Amino acid sequence: MESWHYTIIIVVLYSLLILWVGTGRWTKANRVAMDDYFKVGSGFGFIVLYLGIAGGFHTAFAIPGSMGFYYSHGVAFAANILWTVLTPLGVIYFIGSRITCLGKKFNYITPADLIVDYFGDGKFRAFIAIYILAACIPLMTANVTGPAILLSSGTEGHIPYWGALAIMGVMVIVYVTSSGIRGVTWTTVAQAIWMFVAVWAAAIWCLTLIDGDLMTLFNTIKDTEPELLTLPGPQGRATAEWWLTWPVFGIALYWAILPRGFMFFYSAKDVATTRRIGLTVGFYLMAMYLPAMVIGFTAFYFFPTLEGAAGDNSFPLLLATYAPAWFAGIIVAGGLAAGMSSMDADTNANAAMLTKDVYKGFIKKNESDRHYLSVGRIFVVFLVALTVLAAGYRWSLVVLMIGVTAAMIVQLLPAVIAVTIPMGKFRLTKMGITTGIIAGLIVSLMALLGGKAFPLGGFVEITVPNLLPASWTRFDASFLGLAFNIPLAIIVSQFTKAPDAEAVARIHGALDEEFGRRS
Repeated sequence: MESWHYTIIIVVLYSLLILWVGTGRWTKANRVAMDDYFKVGSGFGFIVLYLGIAGGFHTAFAIPGSMGFYYSHGVAFAANILWTVLTPLGVIYFIGSRITCLGKKFNYITPADLIVDYFGDGKFRAFIAIYILAACIPLMTANVTGPAILLSSGTEGHIPYWGALAIMGVMVIVYVTSSGIRGVTWTTVAQAIWMFVAVWAAAIWCLTLIDGDLMTLFNTIKDTEPELLTLPGPQGRATAEWWLTWPVFGIALYWAILPRGFMFFYSAKDVATTRRIGLTVGFYLMAMYLPAMVIGFTAFYFFPTLEGAAGDNSFPLLLATYAPAWFAGIIVAGGLAAGMSSMDADTNANAAMLTKDVYKGFIKKNESDRHYLSVGRIFVVFLVALTVLAAGYRWSLVVLMIGVTAAMIVQLLPAVIAVTIPMGKFRLTKMGITTGIIAGLIVSLMALLGGKAFPLGGFVEITVPNLLPASWTRFDASFLGLAFNIPLAIIVSQFTKAPDAEAVARIHGALDEEFGRRS
């Protein structure tokens, strides 16, 4: 057999394993209900939810994106190792546990449920749901782009790029429509384990390529491109401002309040489970980025002249050139795990929002749960198809797409904090939150996209004007947006209608009862 045959065999076996895990009897709910399909009403215990959340964090940016980032920017990315421990600790332990509390108390299903229960329902619900959906589409696209490239190159093109996209899309449709959040979580448990083993195995294999000597690797990097070992890196990316803002706001913090995060928090067995995850999940995340550094530098060791998007694909090139066929298959399957473990969770969360917040909220309000679950499954198929079609353009700007999602999701932070952390008489209003989100989005997108050119066709290219001071670009775009969002939200809130006092008292009373008792 040729080498690509082995890769296909391993990928097929992996796919069958995931389909079995995602559709088995352990994924079936005991009743037909939205609150036991999009989330788990009875709740997951620590181990299952821990691996579900941990695996869901790692997208195409983990495999092969982070390796490409090390290749292009050097040790700067190590900043993320620190912040993936500290930021989830703060956000999941303090805020995630409060989301769990409120989700259990008031049976929330979607992120919008929590926000509009506090600020008021109506068109605001549709705004929040559609805004979050728009934010997640770039991320979902990025999640499948990298793994599809990895699978296509790992099979020497015998599985084309579009075929790789189709494989991931069909698998996600099968187990998400079959089992909802249970299928998502159980498959992510398997994928988290596979990813962890694959990445560490890849790092060890990389060291064997250079005689197992880590110092040889770093000394070679020092001699050929010493800026990879210093800050701000060869492209000047890792300024102090960047180091303090991008890993926090552009990666770790936004991830913790993604809609999939809400679904996991709602699905925790209890508040204590979420808190234990907040204390420990960062160490799994950190441990994934340590071997990524070895892999990225090894790719540079062998292919030091790659530029631009080619640097993002340095790890697939390394595998195609040097890896044994069976080993490349394991790594390729790990890449699929990284993409699918986030794509499925995002699909479930966004289908929940389209079903409950849009369809049930504004189109058909009084149907049975069986009807809404049927509609939800249709939305699952629609979202996967949209993601695969978007990824069909072979986007190479994975980091940029994730940046767009981060910039949008982080703007929800003031609303989430206002709901989950009682602040006495201080109140943010619905109008203040809406104004802040829009202003923050505009500023962050200008910072992220300003000055960049984007092709709109074979012969058409559009350049986004750069309207912000050049010095601002040293900060993460999500942070810049939030810096405008919060003051504007506070100012507008002073002159607009406050949330209903009864709703505020009910929600904050539930938090005081739970966390006052714990303290």
